[in-house]
Amino acid sequence: MVNRAVSAFPPGSTFKLVTTLAGLRRGLATKTFNCGGGVSYGDHFFHCWIGEKGGSHGTLGVSDAIKVSCNSFFYQFGNAAGIEAIDETGDSLGLGKTSGIEITSESPGVLPGPEWMRIHYPRERWSQAYTANVSIGQGYNLLTPLQLAMVYATVANGGVSYYPKLVQSVTSMVDGKPILNEKGEPVVNPAPRIHHDLRFDFPPQLIQLARRGLWKVVNEDGGTAARARLQGVQVAGKTGTAQAMTEGKKDTIAWFVCFAPFDNPKYTIAVMVQGGEHGGSVAAPIATRILERALAMDQGTFQQQVAWIAPARKANPFQMIPAVEFKDSGPKLAATDEENLDGSTSSDMANTSADPSVEPEADAAGKVKKAPRPVVVATPPPRKLSFFERLFGVRPKPAPAPTPPPKQRPVRR
Repeated sequence: MVNRAVSAFPPGSTFKLVTTLAGLRRGLATKTFNCGGGVSYGDHFFHCWIGEKGGSHGTLGVSDAIKVSCNSFFYQFGNAAGIEAIDETGDSLGLGKTSGIEITSESPGVLPGPEWMRIHYPRERWSQAYTANVSIGQGYNLLTPLQLAMVYATVANGGVSYYPKLVQSVTSMVDGKPILNEKGEPVVNPAPRIHHDLRFDFPPQLIQLARRGLWKVVNEDGGTAARARLQGVQVAGKTGTAQAMTEGKKDTIAWFVCFAPFDNPKYTIAVMVQGGEHGGSVAAPIATRILERALAMDQGTFQQQVAWIAPARKANPFQMIPAVEFKDSGPKLAATDEENLDGSTSSDMANTSADPSVEPEADAAGKVKKAPRPVVVATPPPRKLSFFERLFGVRPKPAPAPTPPPKQRPVRR
């Protein structure tokens, strides 16, 4: 009874598109950064997924960073843009608030920043470490699949952010004309509502850097979504793998958000799979199946085959999903989407006030005193009551206070 299309989840690397647009608004289109396997902020080493395998991405520009989903690049790119630019860009794209679509229980999601932290965690202060985490869609970030579809549709159409609509028009069955209300106006206004136009924020051609990066994700060797390729149609998109620890257990959400055809987009698709190991191997094939059938319906060549199948039964329904494959799909292509993140990243960030490494000044004797690091336990935002709890007046037992994680030493590389 949960509508996941309008429920909020950690977006993972799909959020890197928002960080990209924030950087474009700050004039960082030609900026490059080096990936050496990770970046240090304070006493925390933020890994790039390739660093976990002993590798590095080297020096990258924004399009190639999107292609290989380089965390190190976006840690630095996001901080160069600044959390204010990321939040302003997210707000202009409809993040952190409900869209107004007529679906009940729509979540606004969370677009965290200094002001948000002052409200929810008054004893914490924002730092570049938090910005780095937000830049790759981890930490406190929460988005709905609908919101992500809105973001990618904005880039697909060249920079115009529209409000989503559930119903395009209501017409009479007799003459096909729009049904009018008591004021003589259409019950549903078919005209699109514009939320924001990014073309006024930076030269319109710069958005092609983001579009080109999304194209490379699918269509170039080394991209993280090779399994999203379609014969005769160019697809552009971004994978995401959001990881966290839930009650001490690894919990992963696989994402893939795309649009097609690339040159003249008609469809934007957002796929989210709870328990999927990787966006490229789990969510991308599902998005491709939806897309190829939608295009076939447009061409009048799709023939639906209806058959009875036995109910699904799994001995372990909570087992992670390594990959999704369809028997009648094309040849299996190798995918490099293995962007595993440190599963404790989110919880670590909730209990640290890490700043970029700055050497303190020495005293007259040339010695540096190491300041004690305060331990702050963040209090999570109040949990919303479920439908049944509101209906029957049931109240959940209060959860015990979280235990601060053990202190970790920075990894030197």
